[in-house]
Formats: sequence, structure tokens, C-alpha cells
Amino acid sequence: MIIFTYLLPVLMAQAGSSWIDESKINTLRSENSAYIPIEQMPPHLWKAFVAIEDHRFMQHDGVDLAALARAIWIDIRSGSYQQGGSTITMQLARNLFLTHDKTIIRKGKEMAIALALERKYSKRELLELYLNAIYYGHGQYGIGHAAQYYFGKGNPDGLRTLTVGESALLASLPKAPESYSPIKHSQKARQRQELVLDRMAQLEILTDADRERALREPILLRGQKMNPSGS
Repeated sequence: MIIFTYLLPVLMAQAGSSWIDESKINTLRSENSAYIPIEQMPPHLWKAFVAIEDHRFMQHDGVDLAALARAIWIDIRSGSYQQGGSTITMQLARNLFLTHDKTIIRKGKEMAIALALERKYSKRELLELYLNAIYYGHGQYGIGHAAQYYFGKGNPDGLRTLTVGESALLASLPKAPESYSPIKHSQKARQRQELVLDRMAQLEILTDADRERALREPILLRGQKMNPSGS
């Protein structure tokens, strides 16, 4: 039991540290013109991502064993790769340092790097890096580029004006950026946005009234009105 609760995570973190290329993090922060510090983001934006991607983000140490076990069980029952079980930190590790191959070896490295990242950076830093590193579809990497591409709100002043509905739409993208593209698949995008808003309400990030208001909110997508029904 000691091995699994303490020694194994420590050993994995030590191994993971050897795969962390600090230059990639420094480059992301210093050379990305659209890099947005988390202090310049509206709280409902990053909370939307945490709600749908990793609601125990503030509690785990990089690997959520319960979520991972559930994902493995779903995959076994379905006979295919349906759920990844990756935390936000694991997704960051994959996006910065690994390939997207769906193999056990890659998943093990992802977990090890995530454990190492959690020992090196604060939760706030990790969330900021994640939001600025991940892919949002249509060639857009990072929250600044994504907000500019979809809503014309890429600079810090614009980002602060992102609505709850717009934030939920952005948070719906990481799972499958092309499948949930609001440009190509508006109905699927709206359904995924609704799921994000439902999750935020379940976690009491939003009130039911806030959720309903966000669902009815008219969204201008690249200058064109997106119908609330997704039609």
C-alpha cells in the first residue's frame, strides 16, 4: 500500500522530470504574442474548463486515479478507446512534451510528467500554461488565438469581455476540436456548450438562472450570429 500511495508517485515524478523540456515552457510564455496570464482572464472562463475537463483539478496531484479507473472501465466495456481519463496537468504534459499516440507507454509517460509538473509549478501556473498551450481547432493554439479567431476578442481587454456562453463554447473544444467546431458543426457545438454549462451549474459555479441566461445568450461567431438552438 505504501508503494502505491507514496513511493510509486515519487518515483514516477522523478522519471517524469527527465522528460520536461523547460525551453518549451519558456518559449510558450515569452514568444507567444497571444499568451494571456490567467489574471487577465475572467474567472468564469477558466472555471468552465476545469468544470468540464477536470473538476477535481485543485485536489489531485496530477493524476486522478478515480477518473482514470472509470475511463479504463468504460473503454473495456465498449471495446474501444472512448475515455482518456487525463487530468488538465496530464493534457498539458501531452501537448507540450509528448505525441498523441493512444498507447500504454505514452499514457505512463503522461502520468509521470504530470506528477513532476505538479511538484514544480502551482495549480494556477499549470492552468495558465494549459489554457495557452492546447488546441482549439482551425489551426488555433492557445486561448488568446482561439478567442480572437472565434469571437474577435484575442487581446487582454477583449478576453475580459468574454461572456459565460462564449467561455463555455471555448471550453467545449479541447475534447474534440474539429467535431465540436461551432463553425462546421454548430448543433454539436451547442450541445457540448450546454453540457459545459450544465456541469458548471452542478458544481455550483453558476446558478440555474445564470445557466439559463447563458443558454439563451446570442453569440456572434466571427461576426455572424449563432442561433441558440444550434440550427
